Amino acid sequence: MKICGIELKGNEAILVSLRFDGDEYTVINKEVKKIKLNDTDSQVDVQSFTKEMYAFLDASAFDGVAIKGRAKKGKFAGGSVSFKIEGIIQNGKYPVSIFPGATIKAKLKNTEIDTSEVNGYQIEALRAAVCYKVTQ
Repeated sequence: MKICGIELKGNEAILVSLRFDGDEYTVINKEVKKIKLNDTDSQVDVQSFTKEMYAFLDASAFDGVAIKGRAKKGKFAGGSVSFKIEGIIQNGKYPVSIFPGATIKAKLKNTEIDTSEVNGYQIEALRAAVCYKVTQ
């Protein structure tokens, strides 16, 4: 099973690609760590981001995509750009699950996560991908 974990921050999709063998996982596609949407008002840039994102997902033929959810309102609500990126990802051909931070924390409470193969900024995307697997 191959899962892509994604955390949306500002105008970037932070990515982690995992291949699961049972409960064990290996980080794959280590060279692609972020995909950025440059000008959110430019149709050309949005289309370019969409093509790049779908090409990345297609290259690994993921079984699913896990996105760390953001608050929809309140002090820590996600911005409009991250909602736009989320919609682009959800319109692709892969199953997408969105997990709020509290759900990820609860589901992974007793799960050890090896973060040695990812950068610090990719940890939340990694946790989302592992959460996807745990909930299957």
